[in-house]
Amino acid sequence: MSDENEILGLEPIFTSDVDWQCNACLNWSNDVLELYVIGYKEAADKLVEYIIETAQHQDSLVFPVCFLYRQYIELRLKGLIKSGRRLLDEPGTFPQHHKILYLWETAATIMRKVSDGNIEPPDFLTLPSHVVNEFSKIDPDASAFRYPNDKHGANPLEGLSHINLRRVAQYVSAFAKAMDAASTGIAVYLDQKNEFIREYSGY
Repeated sequence: MSDENEILGLEPIFTSDVDWQCNACLNWSNDVLELYVIGYKEAADKLVEYIIETAQHQDSLVFPVCFLYRQYIELRLKGLIKSGRRLLDEPGTFPQHHKILYLWETAATIMRKVSDGNIEPPDFLTLPSHVVNEFSKIDPDASAFRYPNDKHGANPLEGLSHINLRRVAQYVSAFAKAMDAASTGIAVYLDQKNEFIREYSGY
């Protein structure tokens, strides 16, 4: 961080500066959604690492941690739906709502179609499905960890007394392992499909 006594002028905030290592590059990737996916999970992972190492601030950091993990899950599912529909020549990209349970059902259907019934036991969708269901129980529409009260003034986390953030991170990591594999598999199939199209279309 800069010196707290440094005087800031009324200059643009969202711009580059001389300390180039702090300059984030935007609008360079062909898959910007994937950068969002990676970024939300990495941010949450770093916060959990900090909590584990210091045993501090868990009562305040629980909200951004769980929000970031939930946002990661939502965007990972939307990315799978978008690429899966492209692979299967289905219309649309991904639903615009935040209901991760419905997103999961759509993504799982696509993954089963892509695998052509070759998902071997133990079904690799079982644990990810559990993770989504657990998040959906307490935060079905991405607001429980953003605000202390819902639209009706109620506490969305009423009844919860503790959340172990190491435990949350472990389950999200297991979800990520399965969904990253699925995402990579769909990307490989898409590359093969596009290469086939180029080869036989003369382009």
